Amino acid sequence: MNSIDIAITTFFVTLLAGIFGFSITLRLHESWLDGVSRDQFKAIRNMIGSLLAVCLGFLLVTAKSNFDKKVDEVRTQASKVVLLHRVLDLFGDEANEARAKIVHTLQGQIDLLQVASANYIDQKEAFKKAKIDSFREAVLSIEAKDEKKSWAKTAALNLTQEITGIKWKIYNDLNANIPLEVVIFLIALCVTVFFNFGVISHHHWTAALGLMTASLCVSGANLSAGGARSAIPGIFHCSNRPSEICSRYY
Repeated sequence: MNSIDIAITTFFVTLLAGIFGFSITLRLHESWLDGVSRDQFKAIRNMIGSLLAVCLGFLLVTAKSNFDKKVDEVRTQASKVVLLHRVLDLFGDEANEARAKIVHTLQGQIDLLQVASANYIDQKEAFKKAKIDSFREAVLSIEAKDEKKSWAKTAALNLTQEITGIKWKIYNDLNANIPLEVVIFLIALCVTVFFNFGVISHHHWTAALGLMTASLCVSGANLSAGGARSAIPGIFHCSNRPSEICSRYY
């Protein structure tokens, strides 16, 4: 499930749970909703509500960390591509083929991530669409005529390995949504809290407005967490600007 589906599901499920709580009070015996019973419902609501707040807070923090990690991966990859081009400058025209393959691979990654930003695609689809052109062989084919170029070739090969590793990390994170088990657990907590809210609330418009506002807030939290976790095809877009600058400049 992507972040939008999770948010919509959370909103309607919590709203229905609250409405069910409102409606069931009309059918319960009056003694079931006396002062002691209401206090018990409030205690349960407060306990589970606190647990829900902790879970949502933890989810938001981890999603923000995941978003920052993806931004760093894109920036790190771009910086290593720039460094690789600087190293290849030592070989002059001999490295033209390697340069062309690097730019071609980088442009293929940019195109794929642009598609992923508009359409939610899974990892298998990403691997099918990706232009997996290896530029390591092109670097290997460069002849090292002296010690300086031998060192430069070794450095270039190390950089190609690092760039390829980061590229596959980016592709692997295209489907990094919130696990379904976590979503079910959070929705179960929300249903319990909102049902208790509906049971002990008075039947007037302010209670209904409070219910809808709370549902929107919880859904927004889930939307933010899911969007930040799947930063590339998500609500909070991880910019490919560093890679685009590298591709155009070289």
